[in-house]
Amino acid sequence: MYKVCFVDDEIINYQLFGKLVPWEEKGFQIVGTAADGQEALQMYERLQPDLIFMDIQLPLLDGLECVRCIREENQDVQIVIVSAYSDFSYAQKAIRYGVQDFLLKPVSRMMLNQQVDKIKKTLDSRCRQEPPRDLYSNPYTDEMNQIFACISQNADGKMPPYKYLLEMKALYRLILRPLTGDEAPAARMKELTAGLALRPVVSEGLDLIFILSGTSLYLGYGDAVPDESASQAIIEFFRENNYAAELYLWKSGESTWPLGDFLSRSYSQENYGFYEKYGSVYKLEDYPFQDTELKVPLDGLIVAALAENTPESLISLINGQFNKARLEQISPRLLKNFALDVLVKIKFCLKKFAPEESFHLMRNLRMEKIYDTVSCDVLKRFLCRRIEEAFDELDHTMRKAGKGEHAVFRANSFAELKFSDPGFSVQMAADFIGISKNYFTSLYKEKTGLGYWDYVTQLRMQKAKELLTTTDDTIGTVARQIGYESEYHFSRKFKEYTGQSPNRYRRHS
Repeated sequence: MYKVCFVDDEIINYQLFGKLVPWEEKGFQIVGTAADGQEALQMYERLQPDLIFMDIQLPLLDGLECVRCIREENQDVQIVIVSAYSDFSYAQKAIRYGVQDFLLKPVSRMMLNQQVDKIKKTLDSRCRQEPPRDLYSNPYTDEMNQIFACISQNADGKMPPYKYLLEMKALYRLILRPLTGDEAPAARMKELTAGLALRPVVSEGLDLIFILSGTSLYLGYGDAVPDESASQAIIEFFRENNYAAELYLWKSGESTWPLGDFLSRSYSQENYGFYEKYGSVYKLEDYPFQDTELKVPLDGLIVAALAENTPESLISLINGQFNKARLEQISPRLLKNFALDVLVKIKFCLKKFAPEESFHLMRNLRMEKIYDTVSCDVLKRFLCRRIEEAFDELDHTMRKAGKGEHAVFRANSFAELKFSDPGFSVQMAADFIGISKNYFTSLYKEKTGLGYWDYVTQLRMQKAKELLTTTDDTIGTVARQIGYESEYHFSRKFKEYTGQSPNRYRRHS
């Protein structure tokens, strides 16, 4: 049985979660619950669960900070964020912290069961695999030993990770970019590494080779410290084999960075070759990039693109932002954050607008690949492909679902785009879809069981709750931001919807 825990300050929520899923049938046992962030961390330490459902808004310590603390200790535990807040910044941080998904409240039975099934497959697959190798172990040690006898080992065949690295006098970090494709296959990486080890100018003093991925390689020197000729030989070797190499070199006594900082900084891929300046040796002390955020009004553009199922305007904006980043030498990390923002917001919009039983559009987005890219052009192609694939599948799914579902999706998207407009009306939505008002209202009611204006009101009230708890705006300002010209009308509608006045809701949230 896998162990599962719930973290939520409202008891009713994890009671509901407990009833929505046949946990034991699926191989899970509920072992603990927590109502605040500190209690959540203590529960994690005590129970070591395999799966955690984590609310964001928690007393004492918020959910994202809990995730960050847990991830510092354990990268394997499955964490699903659950929140009523549709703020994309939460989702972005959650993905950076390595959560498995981000569910919006209210969570339906179907969505929750699908999520649990997906995680069950992940956990089962992990159990069937061999014990994970250490990050710094060499998966090709035996084969490399046959080719290059200098690779050191302990008697048990395992390489001591950090202690062994501390014995190095110099360390190369290589980031490779194939000149003929997007990614370096693992088999090709293995072959090239073996060939590199045979170069005399490279192999002199070399004690360690290990591969982190298809685009990442480390070379360690324990005695003889490599000179400039070794760096140039490495660059030339990979160029001969159709790979561009970006080299980071750390030398004991020369670098201002400790070895641990060098490893973490170079591994973060804040790489100088990101804008195709490959074929050089870099020092981490230098920093050629601008820490300028790409602030783009993505929300409305994405919603409009989804409503019309036309990604062209979105892709055009992306091309413009990437050109700007290249021209201004914006930090690769910030450009990758921008790319992640785009995919996260598309995912959120689809989850909000699309009937969950009909859409599996985001399963192939592979957002985690964003931070593995080593080239601006590769990242742009990756992002544009994911967008085009999502829109193509959206179109296919809509055609398959039928006219009614398509109309509901477009109407919900349009409401998200226009609900803050005081002049917004059902007629505007019907005109947008291209059908009569009467037909639209009856069709929407038939497909959703809800009146369209009820849906609009839900959007407005949810946004109002978010503004009341996250800003100091006056009640009148909040009212105008969500489409109410009258503060009195907004307050009456809010109390009708929540059972509390806006001021009372703010005081008790």
